[in-house]
Amino acid sequence: MPKSVLRWVAVGLAVSSAVVVIISLYSGVTFSDLARLGYLSFGLAAAVSTVKLFVQVLRFKVIVGGLTGDPKPDMKGSAIARMASEFLALSTPAMIGGPVLRAAWLSGKGVDGGKALWVGYFEVLLDVYVGSTLALISAWLAFAMGATVIALTIAVIATILIIGYTFVFIVPAIKSIKVPHRLFTLAAFLVGGPRATNIYLHAVVGSLNFSLAAHEIMNRNTRSMLVKAVGLTIVEDLLAGTALWIVLNAAGLKIDVLSATFLAFGALTIAAIPISIGGSGITELTIQSYLTLVYGFSSWAVIVLWRIASFQVVLAVTGIAFLLFVRKSTKNVSKATTKK
Repeated sequence: MPKSVLRWVAVGLAVSSAVVVIISLYSGVTFSDLARLGYLSFGLAAAVSTVKLFVQVLRFKVIVGGLTGDPKPDMKGSAIARMASEFLALSTPAMIGGPVLRAAWLSGKGVDGGKALWVGYFEVLLDVYVGSTLALISAWLAFAMGATVIALTIAVIATILIIGYTFVFIVPAIKSIKVPHRLFTLAAFLVGGPRATNIYLHAVVGSLNFSLAAHEIMNRNTRSMLVKAVGLTIVEDLLAGTALWIVLNAAGLKIDVLSATFLAFGALTIAAIPISIGGSGITELTIQSYLTLVYGFSSWAVIVLWRIASFQVVLAVTGIAFLLFVRKSTKNVSKATTKK
């Protein structure tokens, strides 16, 4: 793991924790305010958020089995890799680190680099499609309640995400990606002919396998995997909404789980803009605005407690997995070096 990545992770942990502290101090939220919401509510919200991680692991296993041809991937290894990638995604400014780490793990298991990258990308695609759909429903509800500004913001960002990811998905799915030969000429000038040839061949093979993996989504044989993956994504999103629903009900706002899920993904969609660590700050402000404008309800204590249960607790759980992943990877590198 490059030291620059580890530095970003450390910064991400510090910033995301600092945001919660700053919001608590700025809004006057005290420990007694959080305690009044109930330790049971916090525990249940944290437990639901943790269960969501295991649903992600199961979905990852289903996708890997469907797209790589391995019906029984290493469950323990895939669980650690998937949770470690989630930690990397949540503790760095852009969530691209998560799919890249999963692709690296799959490559280490013998999966071609292009296909491995597609597996990670496909998970993101599912999250974007399902999450953005929930966000659009959230925007429609806000419009109905007269909260035009926040509704427009959610709708515009959700639409951009859907269009952007659809374009990136459709291109390799319909037409194979070709690596321009000009890149070979440039690489040869920079690093020399033999090394440039090796890089170019790897890029060609990787891009071809990436496109082939994209084509496989259109295959009838993958429909079962696709249905299961979408179903698990919906379950995962409902769990995220349930965590918020538990805390809101403890505070006296009696809404149903679906409404809480729409609310959560309206905020998380705006927070998908990569300008903060794991959406820290943006998520909290959006939730507060939505609750105030749509439900006439305002409580920073609820937002802080929910954020700790759904984000900080998840960071702690996935952080342990990340440490285990790095430790195991370091041992493997050391063994390979010793053999040489």
